[in-house]
Amino acid sequence: MQSSESRVSDNLACATIYFVDQALNACTPDGNGLLDAAHHAAVGQAACAVSHGLAMLIQEANSWRIAALIGTARILAPHIGPDAAAHLSATCARDYGKGLKTGLEAALLQISTMVAGAVESNNQALAGKAVQLISQRISPVPSGSLARRAAPL
Repeated sequence: MQSSESRVSDNLACATIYFVDQALNACTPDGNGLLDAAHHAAVGQAACAVSHGLAMLIQEANSWRIAALIGTARILAPHIGPDAAAHLSATCARDYGKGLKTGLEAALLQISTMVAGAVESNNQALAGKAVQLISQRISPVPSGSLARRAAPL
């Protein structure tokens, strides 16, 4: 039987994976969720922001780190291998944790807040906006690019 704390972390990790996977599929040209190495750390930072926002929402503030570690590793493992994914996951969580003490970037705070708001209100439109913010964090699309023009309005 799973402990309550373990169940919370697992649920947060699943929600984190859901949001970040949706964003990956939205921001890759062929929708396969694959990005080059330059974007891997951004995936981890986004996963930390999602996990943190959801952990704060359910008043389990200390659970974000485990969920972010699990979520980032599971998302990146198929692309970079389990060892590299675990290492990168730990680095991202450490950096995000430092940011919590010294002040997070506005974009990460916005992701955290938007995801929590979408889940709390069960609002699909807000969830879509959260996914869009995560996509922009992972792989910003220049305003004149084909990908931006091809996106539905």
